[in-house]
Amino acid sequence: MKIVGVDLFPLRLTPVKPGYQARQRGGFTAHATVIVRVNTDDGVHGLGEATTGTAYFNQTPGAIIEWLRAYATALHGANPLDLIGAHRIMDGVSGEFPPGCQPARAAIDIALHDIAGKAYGCPVYQLLGGAHRTRFDLLTSIYEPTPDEAVAAAKAFVAAGYRGLKIKVGATTRAHGIGVDAFRVEVEKLVAVLQALPATVYVDADANQSWKSAKIAVRLVEEILARTHAQNLSLEQPVHHLDLQSHRYIRDALKIPLILDESVLSPEAMLQIARLEAADRIVLKPNRVGGLLPARRIASICEAGSIGISLDTTPLTLLGDTANGHLAATLRDAYPVDVEGHLWFEEAMPFVGGLVLQDGTATVGNAPGLGIELDEARLERLLIAPSP
Repeated sequence: MKIVGVDLFPLRLTPVKPGYQARQRGGFTAHATVIVRVNTDDGVHGLGEATTGTAYFNQTPGAIIEWLRAYATALHGANPLDLIGAHRIMDGVSGEFPPGCQPARAAIDIALHDIAGKAYGCPVYQLLGGAHRTRFDLLTSIYEPTPDEAVAAAKAFVAAGYRGLKIKVGATTRAHGIGVDAFRVEVEKLVAVLQALPATVYVDADANQSWKSAKIAVRLVEEILARTHAQNLSLEQPVHHLDLQSHRYIRDALKIPLILDESVLSPEAMLQIARLEAADRIVLKPNRVGGLLPARRIASICEAGSIGISLDTTPLTLLGDTANGHLAATLRDAYPVDVEGHLWFEEAMPFVGGLVLQDGTATVGNAPGLGIELDEARLERLLIAPSP
Protein backbone atom coordinates (compact mmCIF):
# COMPACT_ATOMS: atom_id res chain seq x y z
CA MET A 1 0.00 0.00 0.00
CA LYS A 2 1.30 3.46 -0.95
CA ILE A 3 0.15 7.04 -0.52
CA VAL A 4 -0.82 8.42 -3.93
CA GLY A 5 -2.32 11.80 -3.05
CA VAL A 6 -3.69 14.13 -0.38
CA ASP A 7 -6.91 16.13 -0.89
CA LEU A 8 -7.48 19.35 1.08
CA PHE A 9 -10.91 20.74 1.95
CA PRO A 10 -10.80 24.16 3.71
CA LEU A 11 -14.14 24.78 5.42
CA ARG A 12 -16.06 27.91 6.35
CA LEU A 13 -17.83 27.57 9.70
CA THR A 14 -19.95 30.16 11.50
CA PRO A 15 -19.47 30.21 15.29
CA VAL A 16 -22.62 30.56 17.39
CA LYS A 17 -21.36 29.79 20.91
CA PRO A 18 -20.89 32.99 22.96
CA GLY A 19 -17.24 33.95 23.31
CA TYR A 20 -16.19 31.72 20.45
CA GLN A 21 -17.47 33.87 17.65
CA ALA A 22 -14.74 35.07 15.31
CA ARG A 23 -14.33 37.83 12.78
CA GLN A 24 -14.08 37.09 9.08
CA ARG A 25 -10.52 37.43 7.82
CA GLY A 26 -9.70 37.13 4.15
CA GLY A 27 -12.60 34.81 3.40
CA PHE A 28 -11.84 32.50 6.34
CA THR A 29 -13.20 32.66 9.85
CA ALA A 30 -10.50 33.29 12.41
CA HIS A 31 -11.07 29.66 13.45
CA ALA A 32 -10.92 28.00 10.04
CA THR A 33 -10.38 24.30 9.61
CA VAL A 34 -9.01 22.08 6.84
CA ILE A 35 -10.21 18.52 6.28
CA VAL A 36 -7.52 16.24 4.88
CA ARG A 37 -8.07 13.05 2.89
CA VAL A 38 -5.02 10.82 2.37
CA ASN A 39 -5.53 8.44 -0.58
CA THR A 40 -3.76 5.13 -1.24
CA ASP A 41 -3.17 3.03 -4.33
CA ASP A 42 -5.54 0.28 -3.19
CA GLY A 43 -8.51 2.60 -2.64
CA VAL A 44 -8.34 2.91 1.15
CA HIS A 45 -8.36 6.52 2.36
CA GLY A 46 -8.09 8.23 5.71
CA LEU A 47 -9.46 11.51 7.09
CA GLY A 48 -7.84 14.08 9.37
CA GLU A 49 -8.42 17.67 10.43
CA ALA A 50 -6.06 20.65 10.76
CA THR A 51 -7.52 23.43 12.88
CA THR A 52 -6.15 26.92 12.37
CA GLY A 53 -6.75 29.34 15.21
CA THR A 54 -4.86 32.53 14.44
CA ALA A 55 -5.30 33.83 17.99
CA TYR A 56 -4.40 30.51 19.63
CA PHE A 57 -2.27 28.26 17.42
CA ASN A 58 -0.80 31.30 15.65
CA GLN A 59 -1.07 29.96 12.11
CA THR A 60 -3.10 31.39 9.27
CA PRO A 61 -5.21 29.06 7.11
CA GLY A 62 -2.89 29.73 4.18
CA ALA A 63 0.15 28.66 6.18
CA ILE A 64 -1.53 25.43 7.25
CA ILE A 65 -2.44 24.63 3.65
CA GLU A 66 1.15 25.22 2.55
CA TRP A 67 2.44 22.87 5.26
CA LEU A 68 -0.09 20.25 4.20
CA ARG A 69 0.97 20.55 0.58
CA ALA A 70 4.61 20.14 1.54
CA TYR A 71 3.84 17.05 3.61
CA ALA A 72 1.74 15.61 0.77
CA THR A 73 4.63 15.96 -1.67
CA ALA A 74 7.12 14.37 0.71
CA LEU A 75 4.80 11.48 1.62
CA HIS A 76 3.91 10.54 -1.96
CA GLY A 77 4.75 6.85 -2.42
CA ALA A 78 5.28 6.23 1.32
CA ASN A 79 3.75 3.33 3.23
CA PRO A 80 0.73 4.77 5.13
CA LEU A 81 0.90 1.97 7.70
CA ASP A 82 4.38 3.04 8.81
CA LEU A 83 3.34 5.83 11.19
CA ILE A 84 6.80 6.34 12.66
CA GLY A 85 8.26 6.47 9.15
CA ALA A 86 5.67 9.04 8.11
CA HIS A 87 6.61 11.28 11.04
CA ARG A 88 10.29 10.96 10.14
CA ILE A 89 9.45 12.02 6.58
CA MET A 90 7.53 15.02 7.94
CA ASP A 91 10.54 15.82 10.16
CA GLY A 92 12.49 16.26 6.93
CA VAL A 93 9.99 18.90 5.81
CA SER A 94 9.49 20.94 8.98
CA GLY A 95 12.12 19.81 11.49
CA GLU A 96 11.91 17.43 14.43
CA PHE A 97 10.38 19.91 16.90
CA PRO A 98 8.08 22.06 14.75
CA PRO A 99 5.59 24.14 16.79
CA GLY A 100 4.46 26.21 13.79
CA CYS A 101 3.07 23.32 11.77
CA GLN A 102 1.72 20.90 14.34
CA PRO A 103 -1.96 21.17 13.30
CA ALA A 104 -1.01 20.19 9.75
CA ARG A 105 1.12 17.31 10.99
CA ALA A 106 -1.71 16.21 13.28
CA ALA A 107 -4.15 16.05 10.37
CA ILE A 108 -1.83 13.74 8.42
CA ASP A 109 -1.16 11.62 11.51
CA ILE A 110 -4.88 11.19 12.22
CA ALA A 111 -5.63 10.32 8.59
CA LEU A 112 -2.90 7.65 8.64
CA HIS A 113 -4.37 6.16 11.81
CA ASP A 114 -7.74 6.07 10.03
CA ILE A 115 -6.16 4.22 7.09
CA ALA A 116 -4.42 1.75 9.40
CA GLY A 117 -7.63 1.02 11.30
CA LYS A 118 -9.45 0.31 8.05
CA ALA A 119 -6.58 -1.83 6.74
CA TYR A 120 -6.42 -3.92 9.93
CA GLY A 121 -10.20 -3.97 10.45
CA CYS A 122 -10.18 -2.36 13.90
CA PRO A 123 -11.09 0.99 15.48
CA VAL A 124 -8.31 3.53 15.97
CA TYR A 125 -8.41 3.19 19.74
CA GLN A 126 -7.26 -0.43 19.37
CA LEU A 127 -4.28 0.75 17.32
CA LEU A 128 -3.44 3.06 20.22
CA GLY A 129 -3.35 0.21 22.70
CA GLY A 130 -6.99 -0.57 23.48
CA ALA A 131 -9.89 1.03 25.32
CA HIS A 132 -10.44 1.54 29.03
CA ARG A 133 -13.91 2.77 28.05
CA THR A 134 -15.75 3.95 24.94
CA ARG A 135 -18.29 6.19 26.66
CA PHE A 136 -17.24 9.40 28.40
CA ASP A 137 -18.73 12.20 30.48
CA LEU A 138 -18.66 15.54 28.68
CA LEU A 139 -16.98 18.84 29.53
CA THR A 140 -17.71 22.21 27.92
CA SER A 141 -16.40 25.76 28.22
CA ILE A 142 -18.36 28.65 29.75
CA TYR A 143 -17.44 31.99 28.16
CA GLU A 144 -20.26 34.12 29.60
CA PRO A 145 -18.79 37.34 31.08
CA THR A 146 -20.95 38.02 34.15
CA PRO A 147 -21.64 35.87 37.23
CA ASP A 148 -25.39 35.62 36.49
CA GLU A 149 -24.81 34.64 32.86
CA ALA A 150 -22.12 32.13 33.78
CA VAL A 151 -24.34 30.53 36.43
CA ALA A 152 -27.27 30.26 34.02
CA ALA A 153 -25.10 28.63 31.34
CA ALA A 154 -23.47 26.29 33.86
CA LYS A 155 -26.80 25.14 35.26
CA ALA A 156 -28.13 24.48 31.75
CA PHE A 157 -25.19 22.25 30.86
CA VAL A 158 -25.37 20.36 34.17
CA ALA A 159 -29.09 19.80 33.61
CA ALA A 160 -28.17 18.36 30.19
CA GLY A 161 -25.91 15.82 31.88
CA TYR A 162 -22.46 17.46 31.59
CA ARG A 163 -20.05 16.53 34.39
CA GLY A 164 -17.27 19.02 33.62
CA LEU A 165 -17.24 22.80 33.10
CA LYS A 166 -14.31 25.01 32.14
CA ILE A 167 -15.05 28.52 33.38
CA LYS A 168 -13.13 31.14 31.39
CA VAL A 169 -11.75 33.69 33.84
CA GLY A 170 -9.11 35.44 31.76
CA ALA A 171 -11.11 37.71 29.46
CA THR A 172 -11.32 40.69 31.80
CA THR A 173 -7.64 40.67 32.70
CA ARG A 174 -6.64 40.21 29.06
CA ALA A 175 -8.80 43.15 28.03
CA HIS A 176 -7.96 45.55 30.86
CA GLY A 177 -4.73 44.27 32.38
CA ILE A 178 -4.26 42.95 35.88
CA GLY A 179 -5.86 45.07 38.57
CA VAL A 180 -8.24 44.96 41.50
CA ASP A 181 -11.38 45.60 39.46
CA ALA A 182 -10.51 43.05 36.79
CA PHE A 183 -9.72 40.34 39.31
CA ARG A 184 -12.90 41.11 41.23
CA VAL A 185 -14.95 40.21 38.14
CA GLU A 186 -13.16 36.86 37.78
CA VAL A 187 -13.44 35.97 41.48
CA GLU A 188 -17.14 36.82 41.71
CA LYS A 189 -17.89 34.72 38.64
CA LEU A 190 -16.10 31.69 40.07
CA VAL A 191 -17.67 32.03 43.50
CA ALA A 192 -21.14 32.29 41.97
CA VAL A 193 -20.66 29.20 39.80
CA LEU A 194 -19.22 27.11 42.65
CA GLN A 195 -22.09 28.07 44.95
CA ALA A 196 -24.67 27.20 42.30
CA LEU A 197 -23.39 23.75 41.30
CA PRO A 198 -23.17 20.40 43.06
CA ALA A 199 -19.70 19.32 44.13
CA THR A 200 -19.93 16.31 41.79
CA VAL A 201 -19.31 18.58 38.76
CA TYR A 202 -15.69 19.35 37.84
CA VAL A 203 -15.10 23.12 37.69
CA ASP A 204 -11.86 24.12 35.97
CA ALA A 205 -11.06 27.83 36.24
CA ASP A 206 -9.15 28.66 33.05
CA ALA A 207 -7.14 31.88 33.24
CA ASN A 208 -5.48 31.29 29.85
CA GLN A 209 -2.13 32.64 31.14
CA SER A 210 -3.68 36.02 31.91
CA TRP A 211 -3.18 36.26 35.69
CA LYS A 212 0.54 36.96 35.13
CA SER A 213 1.76 36.67 38.73
CA ALA A 214 2.07 33.45 40.73
CA LYS A 215 1.46 35.23 44.04
CA ILE A 216 -1.61 37.01 42.68
CA ALA A 217 -2.98 33.67 41.48
CA VAL A 218 -2.47 32.15 44.92
CA ARG A 219 -4.13 35.10 46.64
CA LEU A 220 -7.17 34.99 44.37
CA VAL A 221 -7.73 31.28 44.86
CA GLU A 222 -7.27 31.57 48.62
CA GLU A 223 -10.05 34.17 48.68
CA ILE A 224 -12.32 31.84 46.71
CA LEU A 225 -11.55 28.95 49.06
CA ALA A 226 -12.40 31.14 52.06
CA ARG A 227 -15.80 32.06 50.61
CA THR A 228 -17.24 28.81 49.25
CA HIS A 229 -16.79 25.08 48.94
CA ALA A 230 -14.21 24.19 46.32
CA GLN A 231 -13.55 20.46 46.46
CA ASN A 232 -14.48 20.34 42.77
CA LEU A 233 -12.33 23.37 41.73
CA SER A 234 -9.09 23.24 39.74
CA LEU A 235 -7.01 26.12 38.40
CA GLU A 236 -5.81 26.02 34.78
CA GLN A 237 -2.79 27.82 33.30
CA PRO A 238 -2.79 30.99 35.43
CA VAL A 239 0.58 32.33 34.17
CA HIS A 240 2.75 32.14 31.05
CA HIS A 241 3.06 28.69 29.52
CA LEU A 242 6.88 28.73 29.66
CA ASP A 243 6.98 29.67 33.35
CA LEU A 244 6.93 26.17 34.82
CA GLN A 245 8.70 27.29 38.00
CA SER A 246 5.83 29.65 38.85
CA HIS A 247 3.31 26.92 38.18
CA ARG A 248 5.23 24.64 40.54
CA TYR A 249 5.09 27.40 43.18
CA ILE A 250 1.32 27.79 42.69
CA ARG A 251 0.80 24.03 42.88
CA ASP A 252 2.76 23.80 46.12
CA ALA A 253 0.95 26.80 47.65
CA LEU A 254 -2.64 25.79 46.89
CA LYS A 255 -4.83 22.95 48.12
CA ILE A 256 -6.61 22.59 44.77
CA PRO A 257 -5.24 20.82 41.65
CA LEU A 258 -3.27 22.78 39.07
CA ILE A 259 -3.83 22.12 35.35
CA LEU A 260 -1.44 23.01 32.52
CA ASP A 261 -2.74 23.44 28.98
CA GLU A 262 -0.71 25.75 26.75
CA SER A 263 2.49 24.43 28.35
CA VAL A 264 1.86 20.97 26.85
CA LEU A 265 3.57 21.44 23.47
CA SER A 266 5.26 18.07 22.93
CA PRO A 267 6.40 14.89 24.71
CA GLU A 268 9.64 16.72 25.53
CA ALA A 269 7.72 19.61 27.12
CA MET A 270 5.60 17.13 29.06
CA LEU A 271 8.74 15.49 30.43
CA GLN A 272 9.90 18.85 31.83
CA ILE A 273 6.47 19.41 33.43
CA ALA A 274 6.69 15.99 35.07
CA ARG A 275 10.27 16.55 36.24
CA LEU A 276 9.36 19.85 37.88
CA GLU A 277 6.13 18.41 39.33
CA ALA A 278 4.41 21.49 37.91
CA ALA A 279 0.93 20.02 37.30
CA ASP A 280 -1.69 17.72 38.77
CA ARG A 281 -3.47 17.43 35.43
CA ILE A 282 -2.89 18.53 31.84
CA VAL A 283 -5.07 19.42 28.88
CA LEU A 284 -3.95 17.33 25.91
CA LYS A 285 -4.61 18.66 22.41
CA PRO A 286 -3.51 16.30 19.60
CA ASN A 287 -3.90 19.21 17.19
CA ARG A 288 -1.19 21.13 19.10
CA VAL A 289 1.29 18.30 19.63
CA GLY A 290 1.27 16.81 16.13
CA GLY A 291 -1.27 14.00 16.21
CA LEU A 292 -2.25 10.82 18.00
CA LEU A 293 1.21 9.23 17.99
CA PRO A 294 2.90 12.02 20.02
CA ALA A 295 -0.28 12.46 22.09
CA ARG A 296 -0.07 8.85 23.28
CA ARG A 297 3.60 9.40 24.18
CA ILE A 298 2.53 12.35 26.32
CA ALA A 299 -0.23 10.26 27.88
CA SER A 300 2.30 7.57 28.82
CA ILE A 301 4.46 10.12 30.65
CA CYS A 302 1.40 11.38 32.53
CA GLU A 303 0.16 7.94 33.45
CA ALA A 304 3.59 6.92 34.73
CA GLY A 305 3.71 10.08 36.85
CA SER A 306 0.08 9.96 38.09
CA ILE A 307 -0.74 13.20 36.25
CA GLY A 308 -4.35 13.48 35.12
CA ILE A 309 -5.33 14.12 31.49
CA SER A 310 -8.23 16.09 30.05
CA LEU A 311 -8.89 16.23 26.31
CA ASP A 312 -9.90 19.49 24.63
CA THR A 313 -11.84 20.12 21.46
CA THR A 314 -9.40 22.16 19.41
CA PRO A 315 -10.51 20.48 16.18
CA LEU A 316 -13.68 22.24 15.09
CA THR A 317 -15.66 19.47 13.40
CA LEU A 318 -17.16 16.10 14.25
CA LEU A 319 -14.15 14.50 12.55
CA GLY A 320 -11.63 16.04 14.95
CA ASP A 321 -13.85 15.38 17.96
CA THR A 322 -14.19 11.74 16.89
CA ALA A 323 -10.41 11.37 16.68
CA ASN A 324 -10.16 12.86 20.17
CA GLY A 325 -12.78 10.37 21.33
CA HIS A 326 -10.63 7.46 20.16
CA LEU A 327 -7.70 8.89 22.11
CA ALA A 328 -9.91 9.40 25.17
CA ALA A 329 -10.82 5.71 25.09
CA THR A 330 -7.18 4.81 25.77
CA LEU A 331 -6.72 7.06 28.81
CA ARG A 332 -6.60 5.42 32.20
CA ASP A 333 -8.32 8.13 34.26
CA ALA A 334 -11.86 9.10 33.34
CA TYR A 335 -11.95 12.90 33.49
CA PRO A 336 -14.77 14.50 31.49
CA VAL A 337 -13.71 15.18 27.89
CA ASP A 338 -14.42 18.14 25.63
CA VAL A 339 -15.47 16.61 22.31
CA GLU A 340 -18.52 18.76 21.56
CA GLY A 341 -16.82 21.64 19.76
CA HIS A 342 -18.63 20.74 16.55
CA LEU A 343 -21.86 21.87 18.23
CA TRP A 344 -20.50 25.43 18.43
CA PHE A 345 -21.24 26.14 14.76
CA GLU A 346 -24.49 26.69 12.92
CA GLU A 347 -23.65 24.53 9.90
CA ALA A 348 -24.52 20.84 9.73
CA MET A 349 -21.32 18.79 9.90
CA PRO A 350 -20.34 17.26 6.51
CA PHE A 351 -19.86 13.73 7.83
CA VAL A 352 -21.58 10.39 8.20
CA GLY A 353 -20.90 8.39 11.37
CA GLY A 354 -18.54 9.50 14.11
CA LEU A 355 -18.94 9.73 17.85
CA VAL A 356 -22.44 10.10 19.29
CA LEU A 357 -23.40 12.68 21.94
CA GLN A 358 -26.36 11.94 24.20
CA ASP A 359 -27.42 12.96 27.70
CA GLY A 360 -24.10 14.56 28.58
CA THR A 361 -21.97 11.69 27.31
CA ALA A 362 -20.00 10.84 24.16
CA THR A 363 -19.64 7.34 22.73
CA VAL A 364 -17.22 6.08 20.07
CA GLY A 365 -18.12 3.03 18.03
CA ASN A 366 -16.11 -0.01 16.98
CA ALA A 367 -16.14 0.51 13.19
CA PRO A 368 -12.74 0.19 11.48
CA GLY A 369 -10.63 3.33 11.56
CA LEU A 370 -12.30 6.44 12.96
CA GLY A 371 -15.73 5.25 11.87
CA ILE A 372 -16.55 8.48 10.04
CA GLU A 373 -16.76 9.46 6.37
CA LEU A 374 -17.30 12.63 4.36
CA ASP A 375 -20.79 13.65 3.26
CA GLU A 376 -19.92 15.05 -0.16
CA ALA A 377 -23.14 17.07 -0.59
CA ARG A 378 -22.80 18.89 2.72
CA LEU A 379 -19.07 19.32 2.20
CA GLU A 380 -19.58 21.16 -1.08
CA ARG A 381 -21.67 23.86 0.61
CA LEU A 382 -18.97 24.62 3.20
CA LEU A 383 -15.89 24.62 0.99
CA ILE A 384 -13.60 27.59 0.52
CA ALA A 385 -11.58 27.36 -2.66
CA PRO A 386 -7.90 27.13 -1.65
CA SER A 387 -5.44 29.45 -3.34
CA PRO A 388 -3.73 27.94 -6.40
